[in-house]
Amino acid sequence: MKKIAIIGAGMAGLTAGAYLAKAGYKVSIYEQFPNIGGVTATFHKEGFSWDLGPMLVQDFLPEEPAGKILVDLGLYDQIQFQRSDRGVVMPDYDLWKPSEYKGQYWRRNELIRLYPDEAENLTRYYQFHNTMLDIVALSRRIESANAFHKIFLQLRLFFLFQRVKDKKNMSAAQLMDHFFTHKEIKGLFLGLLADFVTKPSEFPALGIPIVNCETAHDDRLPLKVSRAGARPSYTYILGGMEVLVQVFEKYILAHGGQIHVNSPVERLLLHDNQLHGFQLSNGTKVEADIVLASGGAKEFFFKIVGKENLPSAYVDQIVDIPLMESVHMIHLGLDLDPRKFQQAALCYYYGTYEVEDAVIRCRNGEYHEGKDGFLIYVPSLHSPSMAPPGKFAMTIYTIAPNKLDSGTWETRKEEFSEKLLIEAEKIIPNLRQHILVQEIMTPADFRLRTHQSHHAFGGRAPIMGKTGAPHMTPIEGLWFIGSQSDKTAGGLPGTMIHSKLVIQEVLKYLKDK
Repeated sequence: MKKIAIIGAGMAGLTAGAYLAKAGYKVSIYEQFPNIGGVTATFHKEGFSWDLGPMLVQDFLPEEPAGKILVDLGLYDQIQFQRSDRGVVMPDYDLWKPSEYKGQYWRRNELIRLYPDEAENLTRYYQFHNTMLDIVALSRRIESANAFHKIFLQLRLFFLFQRVKDKKNMSAAQLMDHFFTHKEIKGLFLGLLADFVTKPSEFPALGIPIVNCETAHDDRLPLKVSRAGARPSYTYILGGMEVLVQVFEKYILAHGGQIHVNSPVERLLLHDNQLHGFQLSNGTKVEADIVLASGGAKEFFFKIVGKENLPSAYVDQIVDIPLMESVHMIHLGLDLDPRKFQQAALCYYYGTYEVEDAVIRCRNGEYHEGKDGFLIYVPSLHSPSMAPPGKFAMTIYTIAPNKLDSGTWETRKEEFSEKLLIEAEKIIPNLRQHILVQEIMTPADFRLRTHQSHHAFGGRAPIMGKTGAPHMTPIEGLWFIGSQSDKTAGGLPGTMIHSKLVIQEVLKYLKDK
């Protein structure tokens, strides 16, 4: 039986560990932080609980890609999901779902009401939007179809793709210019790219309908609206993200696996390019025939593996990985009911339509202090256990540069947090007067939590023509997984799905050996 070790106990490492455990291997996972889960975690203070990461997650219904992982491992019934949605507030208008359901095109119709001269353009865009989501639905069905049915679906996919083929080399910015004239509409569909800290001029056009899927904005919308198949759902994990982490932890331990926290890896153990394991920072040597590593690609390959042990072409690939920036979060325990000001658990508040400029400034180290936008998330609205009775847990969250152009996050933490709260008070007046508990998390805190010199909250930035670290490394027996690897689609479900696919390759590799 081969000895298998995993570096990193985020959801990439936990998913990989669970699938190896299912295959009969007793894996050992090593995590440098005191807690597992990475940014998919929940922390607690004085009766309040807050998530660090994904919040409203995609694709976790039983028939969806991430949900299928839980079904496959027999874990689905151990987690409660609640389908939900998010609001959007732009500088000049808002798109909260109406109290009375108005059909799948209510957002389009509201934009037509606001900008009647864009009516034809909006109709054309939504046709494009529907085609792209049908393509996604067919692609998912192909993955699990039998051989005969797969051919039929592939033919349908080919003909469907012809409708959007002319846009495959466009950027998101070009796509918006192709459809619209009003910056107010362009800004709506480009706004979420700020979460990725990716410029519209470098994000693929065909991805815009996918990140703006209408089901994210109204949980009453049917998921299946065409013969192509279902569109993505968006759900909360009731009780917080730690519930997901805990069921994976229990599964791995129940199958004889081990999880070691406070165990940072110092260097890989190699002899004549042959993998023997790795050494921890305390000097302990861990023998392993197979190692799967996650986390920061540059940190792992350049500090733990060593450039001298990698081909120059591979080093160049790692150097070329585009990373997102970090985040600034303020976690609050309140004695104020926020539903007086925000009608649902999650809302994005955009402060600018100029996403391109905002991303450039962030990458250059300029922090916008919340003026370009932020979100407010109240997890205790869907999970009352995350706050004491009659109280509310809230997170104010926005993108932020990993490192500042002036000063450091350690020295400017309080200043910037106060400025972000001032921006939030434009939505919730006198918010600061109702704070019972406050915890601030800056990029400096996330660098410590993730063991990275450049904290990229979502990992690899989705930039056209760029990719992540190849999951098959030049060192036999060493594999790379996680949000900075090559085939990860991004986000929590993408990270889990990629880990599952890599483990399928690892198991084939072991069988062939």
